[in-house]
Amino acid sequence: MQRIQLLLLTTGRQLWSRMGADFDQSWSQVAPGLVTVSTAAQLAAARQAVAYVPAVLAETGQPDAPDARVRPEAFSGTASDGRSLPGLLRGAVVISKRATMPHTYVDDEGRLHTVRGKDGGDALKDGQRWLEQALHSVVADAARDATQAEVISRPRMQWVRVVNPPCCSRCAVLAGALYNWNASFDRHVNCDCMALPVTVANADNHLTKPDQLVERGLITDLTKGQRDRLAGGADLSKVLNESRDRWRERMAADRRAAGPVDRTGRSRPMGWNGGGTNPPPVGTTVHDLMARLTDRAQAVDGMRAAGIAE
Repeated sequence: MQRIQLLLLTTGRQLWSRMGADFDQSWSQVAPGLVTVSTAAQLAAARQAVAYVPAVLAETGQPDAPDARVRPEAFSGTASDGRSLPGLLRGAVVISKRATMPHTYVDDEGRLHTVRGKDGGDALKDGQRWLEQALHSVVADAARDATQAEVISRPRMQWVRVVNPPCCSRCAVLAGALYNWNASFDRHVNCDCMALPVTVANADNHLTKPDQLVERGLITDLTKGQRDRLAGGADLSKVLNESRDRWRERMAADRRAAGPVDRTGRSRPMGWNGGGTNPPPVGTTVHDLMARLTDRAQAVDGMRAAGIAE
């Protein structure tokens, strides 16, 4: 999958380099090619994932009797939550446009400041960074969602979260965690964790646990204070939770001090599409089926009805 992501990112950079000062006009020329290669990359990743689960079961000598055949095509051409791929990728243009606009912020002494927007070149760099994150994620999501669909299609299966070290603390604390078939795969931008069928969950050579990541120095975003506490024997989850609690307290204090305008003057983080769109129809994604249903047989029927499996 990493090779697929690398090829897509390289092509994405080449296509984005054609963007000009008229964002909308140049996007209309760039978008068709970018959507085409992104759809192909998603399909390739989904095909690998669909082959992955039965291959793991065969390698470990486990019986394999799926109730349905997962369609890799169902995971290409759309975002993980069911939105259209063209609409999602256009978020890069929205990011670039927003970067050109002036914004205001309130400093620590309550004074209001206005900052001019970026010029076209710098604004396009912001859009490119956003686009590369999106391209990385749509491929990884296609592979993860197809894997979870394969898990759903088999009775009495669960999955284990496997990290690809080095990794961030958010992923490290979840390494080796066991989940039911209908548990969603929480991920951040550029996350490259994967799901492993539970039939090999007890094979230690396949898994890396949080304490092993700490011991081997494979967690990338720990502060010196956190590393010192962990070296003294503190639990990773406790260290991270305490840091998050302090961060939330600081953010709440900043918002109270700043009043109606936040300290940076930025709007809240946008969704992957760069703006609001209508939500996808209920029952059309693996995530929706897992969230709504607790009966696996019903979920398999739902996948068939949505075209995810047959």
